[in-house]
Amino acid sequence: MRIKKIEIKDYKAFYGKNEFNVDGKNLFIYGENGSGKSSFYYALKDFFQSSTETLSYDETENIFLTQAQKGKGYIKVTYNPDKNGNNTEKKYTVNKTSKNTYVAGDTSIRDAIKLKSFLTYKHLLAIHHIKKDNEIDLFDLLVKGVLKHFKSLAITGSQELGELWENVEKAVAKPTEGQTYNITQKKKDVDRTINIFNTAFKKLFDESSIENILKYSQPILDKFGHNIELKLQYTQVKPTSDYKDIERNHVRAKIKYLSKQIDKPHIFLNEARLSAIAISIYLGMVKRHIQGIPCKVLFLDDIFIGLDISNRLPLLEILKSDFDSYQVFITTYDKPWYEFVRTNYLNNNSRWKCFEIYAGRSKEGFTIPVVKEIKGQGNNDHLGYFIQTAENYHNSGDNKAAGVYLRSAFEAILKQFCFGKVTVKFVIDQSKLQANDFWSATKSHNQANQLTQHTKDEIDNLLPLVLNPLNHNDTNKNEHSSEIGRTISILRVLKNELNV
Repeated sequence: MRIKKIEIKDYKAFYGKNEFNVDGKNLFIYGENGSGKSSFYYALKDFFQSSTETLSYDETENIFLTQAQKGKGYIKVTYNPDKNGNNTEKKYTVNKTSKNTYVAGDTSIRDAIKLKSFLTYKHLLAIHHIKKDNEIDLFDLLVKGVLKHFKSLAITGSQELGELWENVEKAVAKPTEGQTYNITQKKKDVDRTINIFNTAFKKLFDESSIENILKYSQPILDKFGHNIELKLQYTQVKPTSDYKDIERNHVRAKIKYLSKQIDKPHIFLNEARLSAIAISIYLGMVKRHIQGIPCKVLFLDDIFIGLDISNRLPLLEILKSDFDSYQVFITTYDKPWYEFVRTNYLNNNSRWKCFEIYAGRSKEGFTIPVVKEIKGQGNNDHLGYFIQTAENYHNSGDNKAAGVYLRSAFEAILKQFCFGKVTVKFVIDQSKLQANDFWSATKSHNQANQLTQHTKDEIDNLLPLVLNPLNHNDTNKNEHSSEIGRTISILRVLKNELNV
């Protein structure tokens, strides 16, 4: 089973009906901050959770609905029952008054939510605050972050791990009230909740157990290429003598690097390595669940925020190698990274589709998501789109706008050609690279004889006139229509000659 279509109406930022034609593919989504990207994440998450929980649709309903519009929203998901979509479609709907995600004889959606395969960047924020007393302490990162929603009947019972810890915190924080709720009763409540939590959590650290937290996580961590062998030691939760606070609750990291024991992991484990560890643990815990279920979804919301390039590319490879049977959804607000992945890594990859979400305005004036699917052969259509848009602006007389799109097309063509095979001069800040840097590298590349001399000469002539970014900031210069027209023509030739 793979998702074919997602329809969202009047949920959080979404106003009116919005459709995502997924077609059984993986999705890579760019969204501006405040565009509604996270609303999409939570809509799909709530859809799956509705199979085991009662959701309050009133709390998630778009706040700008009129009284007459309220109560009519929904989340609809249409499935292809098999990988080829040859059989009858299955449709599931969750709205204010009904749902069919939990029905007798159909456990598809219920099984999918058991994977707990929804991760948002908020779950990784604890990475920035895990050094306590000059030691690495992963407790908050695990319990309040990547394993917050972990639930296993054999380990945590009917509750999530994060809920078990919240029970401890509530019991400790609850004040005594004389005879009504005295210290003796509080001690019993605190000890009970701590015992439940400790019993569950320590099972994940038993190295001889199939439940060990690193059983599936260490192989994934290995693929990040940091050469780290990780062991985790859990110091069980203990209350203070007055039962007003927690005296200890630690998860310490013991690591080897290239088989050498590291005595001071708090110095060695920088943010990049800690991010790799956190994501490896999370993905490992997803993989530990029974995999033979019909619908497996993995949704990663903005987690690239805390990852550098040394972790981003390996993560994409991990998703490809270890989660091939999953339908993967990835969101990001990092536009350069999105364009890089879309135009290079996912180029002509038929298993992926790309969407963009922008913050638009309703006729009433409030912000609404504007959803745009990037269509075309593979994911390479943006090149033709840039050039065609430039031509449209040129034909309407707006040569300034045409120049912007031509520059974007020129840079995208060169970057795509250079990716993986052409050496471009090194600069610490990659944003400082100029189009001319890629053009020089392209011309000097031993395969650049694909280019005719006419193309080389024409680009060289137009580079300072149209294709140099600085010329658009020159108030004394006007873009000449003939220059724009020549650039449109030659970029189409360049695209063809470089075969991008």
